[in-house]
Amino acid sequence: MNTQGMMMDKRKEKNLSQLMEDVDALVEDSDQLVKNAVLEHRKREKIKNMDMPLLWMQEELYEKKIVFTGMRQREVLNAFREVRIRLLQRHHSDNMVVLVSSVAADVASSYFSFNLAATFALDQHKTALYVDCNPYNSDVGKYVTSNIESGLSNYLTDYTVPLKNIIYPTGVERLRVIPSGGSSDSAAEFFNSKRMEVLVAEIKSRYPDRFIVLDAPSIQQSTEARILARYCDHALLVVPFGKVVTDEVLSAVDAVGKEKFAGVVFNN
Repeated sequence: MNTQGMMMDKRKEKNLSQLMEDVDALVEDSDQLVKNAVLEHRKREKIKNMDMPLLWMQEELYEKKIVFTGMRQREVLNAFREVRIRLLQRHHSDNMVVLVSSVAADVASSYFSFNLAATFALDQHKTALYVDCNPYNSDVGKYVTSNIESGLSNYLTDYTVPLKNIIYPTGVERLRVIPSGGSSDSAAEFFNSKRMEVLVAEIKSRYPDRFIVLDAPSIQQSTEARILARYCDHALLVVPFGKVVTDEVLSAVDAVGKEKFAGVVFNN
């Protein structure tokens, strides 16, 4: 065989090899697309098959001051949507844990926390979970549609209490609640436990698109918010307008950690 013929054969072999690599790459891409499609289908089916609670009517949502699509106060709904957008841009995923705590000791953050969770649940392809981590100032009872028998503190102190027994339905579709379980002087120790760490990991992984809010006591009031910050992806601080000074806000940012601090929300 002459030199020119040998060069042509080598080119054919190279082209054939490249073709086989391209085919393999296409197969891998196709397999990944199929896997992604299957996961997305399973995710939507899981959300669709969630137990349907008794949903609140618009009048009840207004009475409880809960945001919903079609509400008259569009600026309020849009404000919560803007916070949702900022968090999604920061995290690049629906599956996140957000800590919310008030800077002022006499101001609770439950109104903002619950409505932020409700805003994420407006999307029919997403779920949300509101975890009441404030055993000192809790009004979570108004957000659930069944009697509360056990809560977070019960789960953390009694290993016989299953997780499913502390998750309650609300009158908002795709939004669930874990109540605090009552007041406790040992909340800091409970939150600092391995069981709390495992709990947060489990509720986050149960649904791949779940948004979780940890509603903590005021940073000025206790050490719980500092402890809970280790379990969150991002932290938001509720600042009552005109009631705190800059140094207090900066101190709160240091408490949750600058790397997790996502912003402040001014509340009237």
